[in-house]
Amino acid sequence: MFARVAARVSRACAMNDSLVASGAVDTKLMWQVPRLALALQCSIPPLDAPRFANFDYGEFVEGAAHAYAVLNEVVYRKQTDSDAELLSKTCTPQIARVLAHTANELHAGDAPMTLEASTLARRSLHACVADVFASERERDLEHTLRGYDDELHALDATEREKRIGDIATELFELRKAREESDSTEEVVSAEFDVLFESHEKMAIDIAGQSLVVEKKQLSTWRFLSPLDEPEWRVCKIF
Repeated sequence: MFARVAARVSRACAMNDSLVASGAVDTKLMWQVPRLALALQCSIPPLDAPRFANFDYGEFVEGAAHAYAVLNEVVYRKQTDSDAELLSKTCTPQIARVLAHTANELHAGDAPMTLEASTLARRSLHACVADVFASERERDLEHTLRGYDDELHALDATEREKRIGDIATELFELRKAREESDSTEEVVSAEFDVLFESHEKMAIDIAGQSLVVEKKQLSTWRFLSPLDEPEWRVCKIF
């Protein structure tokens, strides 16, 4: 037992050094203890499964930064059919709906807002979540409860309460069957949180004049891995 713990801590320390060296963890955004905790998170099952053996955390954070810049630009301009298609491919349905609604609000009325400039000052892998599911059905039900799709949003209060109860019952049965089964087949779903600090400049058109507003914004975006596919999708924005 002690040997396993020592090996886990040793790997966590090595991963922490790797994260810092890659630039995936910004030392100005995170203290030493959270960085070590993050390394520990990244070195526990199922994130130490073969699937993640060669996972490049630094490259992932840079890819997430690209997604941030693209989606931010999409939100601050009038929506087109190609924008809607981009949102559907890069976001879960619920987040795609939220971003599209935000874009419509920004361009509604007499004072439309546009993005003049956006600069990512810092970016950092902030946390991670990993789940092991016995089937894609179990994974999909759990994600519905988390609000990663629009199924519950489309229901009224009574229907939503009933649907949540049905999902909870089905999940209980699926997990009970998994515990009683001798099968070792597992499906892994991973989520990574990336913390961004951005400097943004917006222009608001009022009475024929453009008012420029600058702000610094901190936000955390959660990216969801669609099982064995290489693509990642935005599923939450905090």
